[in-house]
Amino acid sequence: MTTLDAATRQSLRHALYAYLHNFGGESQAEIRAIAGSLLSVQEKAGELAPQGLQIEQWVDELVADFDPTEMATQVWDEAGQLLATQAKHWRETLEIKTRATLDAYLQQYMPELDRATLQAIAATVLPLVEAATITRDEARRLIAVVSEVVNEPTALHLHRVLDPKWVLLAEKVHQVQQYREVEASTTEVVSAYVHKFQPAAIEISEGLVEQAMQAVTNSKVKLKLGLDVGLDAPTRKLLVKQVMLKFKLMEASSQPAKTALEVAQQVHDEVLHYRQKHGLAVARYLPPVTTTDHPTGNSILGGEMSVGIELHPRTSTANASDSDEEPAETD
Repeated sequence: MTTLDAATRQSLRHALYAYLHNFGGESQAEIRAIAGSLLSVQEKAGELAPQGLQIEQWVDELVADFDPTEMATQVWDEAGQLLATQAKHWRETLEIKTRATLDAYLQQYMPELDRATLQAIAATVLPLVEAATITRDEARRLIAVVSEVVNEPTALHLHRVLDPKWVLLAEKVHQVQQYREVEASTTEVVSAYVHKFQPAAIEISEGLVEQAMQAVTNSKVKLKLGLDVGLDAPTRKLLVKQVMLKFKLMEASSQPAKTALEVAQQVHDEVLHYRQKHGLAVARYLPPVTTTDHPTGNSILGGEMSVGIELHPRTSTANASDSDEEPAETD
C-alpha cells in the first residue's frame, strides 16, 4: 500500500479540522465523508493520484485516531482554510448537479419511483457528473441526501423547467440503465475476484473492472450468465466507472455465486498470463495459473489483454499526479 507522506497527511488533517470548525460535522460517517472530499478536491487539482481503491485507504489514514474534541488546540494555516472551503464548495456543487440530473431523469423517464430505486438511480448519476473519485462515505451521504430532497410529489417534477444540460445528463443515465444486467454481472465478478484472490486496494482498478466486463460480455460467458448485449467503447467506459462506484457501495455479502467465481478465475488467469508474457512484476496475491490458455495466444475471454487495461500499477508517489482522464462533470 502506498501511504500518504507525512507532510501531505498533516496538511490534510489541518484542513479537516478547519472544515469541522467552519462548517460543522459530528458523526464518524460525516467526518469520513469530509476527509474523502478533501482527497477528491486534491485529486481534482492534480495534487494526488489515487490508484484503484487506494483513496479509501487514505480516508482510513486521515481519520485514524482523529479526535474532533481536540479542535480547540489545533492550529491551521491559510492553505488548510482554503482547502476546507474548496471541499465545502465541491460538495455543494456535486449535490446540486446530482439533484438536478436526478430531477431531470424523473421528469423525462420515471416520475414515480420507490425509495430504493431512487437511491440506485442517484448512485448511477454520481460518476456521470463528476470525474474526480468520489469516496464511499461521501457517495453514501450524497445518495441519502439527494434521494430525500428529490422525493417530492410527482407534480413538482412534471412542471419544473429544466436546463438542457441536465436533460442531456438524464439521457446518459437512461442509457446506462439499459445495461443494468451487464453492470450487475460485472460487479458480481469483481466482488468474486476480490473475495477469492484478496488483491491489494491499488489493484482493484478500472483496468480490473474492464477485464471483468470483457469477460461477462464474451460470447461464451454471456450464454452462461443469460446476457444478450453488445457494448460500444463509450458505453463500456461509462459502465466501468459505474461498476467502480457500485462495488465500493456494496455491503458485505455471502459466498459469491459459482458462476461469478468461475469467471473471476478466468479474469485472474488472463491477468497473470499477460504479466508473465510481457515481463511485468507478478502481484504478490496472484496464485499460479490453474486453467489452460487458448492455443492462439489470444485471451480466452475474447481478444488481447493490452488495450485499455491497467495491469501494472504506476509507481508514482501519493502526492504526484500523472492522470490524463477526461473530465466527466458539467459545470
